[in-house]
Amino acid sequence: MASILFVDDEPLTRKLLTQAATIMGHVAITAASEEEALRLAADARPDLIVTDVKLHGRRSLEMIRQLHTSPETSSIPIVTLSALNLSEIQSEARESGAVASLEKPIRLQELLEVIGEYAPKK
Repeated sequence: MASILFVDDEPLTRKLLTQAATIMGHVAITAASEEEALRLAADARPDLIVTDVKLHGRRSLEMIRQLHTSPETSSIPIVTLSALNLSEIQSEARESGAVASLEKPIRLQELLEVIGEYAPKK
């Protein structure tokens, strides 16, 4: 089983993501802010980070850069979620260190495929 850190400022989204991970037999960790995500990622060292690219009204690309460049978290794959224009955000997110992007509303099958690819059960 892998551990997955889900970062989203919407409680319902965090709940749905947690349920999807649990169904697949993974452990979910959740964060509602960039600060909480950075702390949890460094402390828990999850196998995968799935994060919204817009937290509390602003883009969180700097958080993705920090996760990607920090020695503690640089090896953790990061997948972004966005309700914004995906092609624009996807390019910026990849430049910041994300390995994949998903569009909101989240399609369960796509989420499960990404989890299976980047956080396979151990």
